[in-house]
Amino acid sequence: MLKYIVLFKFRDPEKCLSTVVEKLHSMEGVIPEILSMETGVDIWHNSERSYDLALTCTFQDMEAFEVYDKHPYHETIREYIYTHRLDGKTVIYEVSQ
Repeated sequence: MLKYIVLFKFRDPEKCLSTVVEKLHSMEGVIPEILSMETGVDIWHNSERSYDLALTCTFQDMEAFEVYDKHPYHETIREYIYTHRLDGKTVIYEVSQ
């Protein structure tokens, strides 16, 4: 099992954050490889250290992640996010089942 974590920083989070969260969650059920998804909006706002949004997804394996990553619907969500994003960081790691 894999955990995939993404941290997003946006140019103007007040303008796009709720739409980004809505679009991310719209992938649930559309992309069956996503076993679980959680988003969290930053409440600390600790200057340069903080990011605006965290996304955590669970996948069965790397093959499932790669299907998700190249999925056409995911590509449309990514395009929207990239128009607003300043920076992003990711990590994928294995977890016990």
